[in-house]
Amino acid sequence: MRGSCRHRQAGRLLDALLVTALFLGVGQAMAEPVDLDFRASAGTLSGSLFPPAGEGPFPAVIFLAGSGDESYRTGWEGERRSWFWPELQAWFAERGHAVYIFDKPGIGRSEGNWRKESFDDRASNALAAVDMLRSQQDIDAAQIGLLGHSQGGWIAVKAAASAPESVAYVISLAGPAISVRQQIIEDTANRWQCDQRRAQGLRRTGLGMLLSSMGTAGRVIPVGYLSRIVRYDPAGDLARMQQPLLALFATNDIMVMPETNIPRLQEFFGRDSGNRQLFIETLPGLDHFFRAGEFCLGPPRPQTFDPQFWEALAAPGFWQQFGHRLH
Repeated sequence: MRGSCRHRQAGRLLDALLVTALFLGVGQAMAEPVDLDFRASAGTLSGSLFPPAGEGPFPAVIFLAGSGDESYRTGWEGERRSWFWPELQAWFAERGHAVYIFDKPGIGRSEGNWRKESFDDRASNALAAVDMLRSQQDIDAAQIGLLGHSQGGWIAVKAAASAPESVAYVISLAGPAISVRQQIIEDTANRWQCDQRRAQGLRRTGLGMLLSSMGTAGRVIPVGYLSRIVRYDPAGDLARMQQPLLALFATNDIMVMPETNIPRLQEFFGRDSGNRQLFIETLPGLDHFFRAGEFCLGPPRPQTFDPQFWEALAAPGFWQQFGHRLH
């Protein structure tokens, strides 16, 4: 397990140049994405499979988005084109991995309503996507992993803990190891602090009481999306995980702070299963999206991953156990 960033400047520069080349069309040619839908409890969920160049079967990774209602397709389509998922997809494709990403229920072309789903429902959706990929001829069914960002990290852990036979590994990008209730309290308190508001302790206590009451009410009658998720604590799922976990955190992440999440991750991961395959990296000076940026809002931030993120994602100890050397 690695606990600090190793500053290999040459490797960072190479990864940054590689990503630039990929988006300029200079890198290795990639196959065209394929629309690939699957059935889940909410209905038909819409997604895209991005195969790498060459011939399969390929190892594959499924991307799991965090909270919110933005379609992954905005990463590739329209005026609001974003960088987050396309850069990750290009990185994996260059290293021979297929990528699958799908919209939550009610987002984009997916049926249903994600606001009416619990984390159990979202984990079930993720495993339905895994089962669909396992049936694809060009996918190596034994090497399908889950990559979740932010709230998606909770979902990836929950899904993997429920299906050790079909999920090969988990990558958690700024994924919390604390409970939903505690994460909301910490996020809100940090924002209050950045806004230089007073009576922070009183506000924190009041928010905790509010979240507790919402969770209790949600046991009897749903009072909104938050009531369906606020009681979730990943401790049990982390304790029974049997797969390797690569967890990346950032020191300037206002939403998921390393100082509270890493100790809990170390405490509970593999406690019941005996799993010791935990790899942690904390990246200095980066925010929730692994961009260079201050803890509180400051100057405009680069719309791209910081080079040190790619170095951490390529963690040799994590990937070599699957026979991969991701340089």
